[in-house]
Amino acid sequence: MKALLTAGLTLCATPLLAQEADLPLPTATHSAENVMRVAAYGTAGRVPGYYRYAAAGLGLARRNRWRYPDAEYDSDFTLGLRVGAGQQQALTGSAATGHPLWGVNPYVAADGRFFGAGLGVWIGRLGDYRAEGQKPGRVVPQLRARAGQVTGWHGVLTYANEFGGLGNPFLQLGGAYGGLLPSGRLRLEVGAAITTLALPEQEVGVYAEAGLRGAVGEGGLYLQLPIAPDGAGQVGVYMVFGGSN
Repeated sequence: MKALLTAGLTLCATPLLAQEADLPLPTATHSAENVMRVAAYGTAGRVPGYYRYAAAGLGLARRNRWRYPDAEYDSDFTLGLRVGAGQQQALTGSAATGHPLWGVNPYVAADGRFFGAGLGVWIGRLGDYRAEGQKPGRVVPQLRARAGQVTGWHGVLTYANEFGGLGNPFLQLGGAYGGLLPSGRLRLEVGAAITTLALPEQEVGVYAEAGLRGAVGEGGLYLQLPIAPDGAGQVGVYMVFGGSN
């Protein structure tokens, strides 16, 4: 009797096991990519009546990227650190005195399809000098905000972004388009900029930036252009290597 019951249960369970074997395994909702990114930066600028400066440095960041199979975008979370050094030369009449610049910039950033944001701080002996007493800046906050798709039209608000915190940081408000070239890897940005330090009524200028993304990194060039002869100006270049873009 016991043998008959065992055989019956086996026959009943066999179709169920076969059905479970045919069921597809659950698929992951997203895939993750963790990469280390290495960057090189350079910047130079001039503030008429105050000083001129030049600096360069390196950056290291860890980027976590989530790729969703049912979406046409990726989500990134980045934690990084930049360090840099340079020289500032004060312009006071016919005399010119210089002193070294140096800074450390920890930052964090998150970017999705329609929005992105980054926060950080520059700490060190910075080129952020005030007109009252020409006192050196020791701490400069860093901000970046984006609204809109990176591969299309989007708006940008930044302060002391990338490597600009070592010089004369600008508050930038602009618009950009990131879908140029057949592969959509060229990004152009233009807007208005307000300098941290400038002669009276010379604070506002314009800026332009161009960036190109590749298979193993990206690079770019930005210009802060004065709209008056005595306005502050800045030029910068950056290169980032590591991970697909």
